[in-house]
Amino acid sequence: MSRVTNETNYCIFCGRNATQEHHLLFGTHGRKFADEYGLTIPICDACHTRGEYLCGRIHDNSMAEALSKIAGQLAWEKNYYKDLYNNMNEGADDEARDRFIELYGQSFL
Repeated sequence: MSRVTNETNYCIFCGRNATQEHHLLFGTHGRKFADEYGLTIPICDACHTRGEYLCGRIHDNSMAEALSKIAGQLAWEKNYYKDLYNNMNEGADDEARDRFIELYGQSFL
């Protein structure tokens, strides 16, 4: 289940029927982390692995990959904050960022 979007039926890039999930964090550790925390977005086959849209498939587009990582981290931090706090607490944003770095090993922001 994606914690990034509630809409899972349509490709987040082109609006076609989503047939796959794109992990916002990649690699062996990144994929596991993304699965564990719901850091995925719906994507169609063309935009994910086979198409010429969006300057080719997303994995061939360095800007899209960088933005995916940023979006994944921001979604994680937002949900971390939301899960821990019901109202604004000073320092909560820094705490979420520190926890992300602790778990994932780096920050993309």
